[in-house]
Amino acid sequence: MITGRSRFVHSAGYVLEYDLAVPEEPVSSYLHILFHGASRIEAHTPPVFARRQWTRSTQEACLFVCDPIHMHTKGSNCGWFLLGENEFLPKLLELRESVMAEYGFTGCVWHGLSSGGYAALKYWMRSGADDLAFVIAPHDDPKQLWQWERYAVPFLDLPAWGEPVPTTRQMDDWLTPGVARYLHAVVSEKEAYYALEHLRPILERVGYSDGVRAVKLRNGRDHGFIADADYETQLASAIRDWEAYRAKAAIAPRSSESDRTGGRG
Repeated sequence: MITGRSRFVHSAGYVLEYDLAVPEEPVSSYLHILFHGASRIEAHTPPVFARRQWTRSTQEACLFVCDPIHMHTKGSNCGWFLLGENEFLPKLLELRESVMAEYGFTGCVWHGLSSGGYAALKYWMRSGADDLAFVIAPHDDPKQLWQWERYAVPFLDLPAWGEPVPTTRQMDDWLTPGVARYLHAVVSEKEAYYALEHLRPILERVGYSDGVRAVKLRNGRDHGFIADADYETQLASAIRDWEAYRAKAAIAPRSSESDRTGGRG
């Protein structure tokens, strides 16, 4: 296992910690980038990483990212990866490019739960590549959530706090010609609020096209981490669908506006 924990330091002094773990023989040619959701700061010693042990059991190459808010204050457990975004976002995308090139990876999977799903979708879109977004109960507009008042508003005066642009506003060109992005979203059985107020607007914005799949689990759970078995099953399904979608796009790339929008007016 090749591992390396490092950090990006913002000009305002903020820190984004990340941890890259690459098995000696990865089981696939994909890089997985994982953003964590809200984290109780008392329960962790920052940096906070999502599913940190996952790479050891699956032998996948993983890049784990910690929300900079956790390295700055104990007063917030959810920052939507907005603190210092102006410098951290391009640096993380450059890191993705360099890791992909160094190890010869052919695709990237952006993982995120809840607020981490919001970040994953943003980076997925900004990468400009035919990547897969695998998100669990992602947020559309963070300002709609009660957590925003408690965990973001007290820090909005900090220099370089990013604008919380709704996901729906970031996806105008998600079917750019020549790009075969794929979105696989999952919600638990009792997550009606996130399904209706956050995921549904995202699905409506992208038009329920062939490049999108949404799954509601019959797991009896509310908002939070889904069971490992469900995570693994859904991820495997997402990757199969993404691979098929990429292969289809490579054979017959969409060229007309009608094709790109699924025939919508």
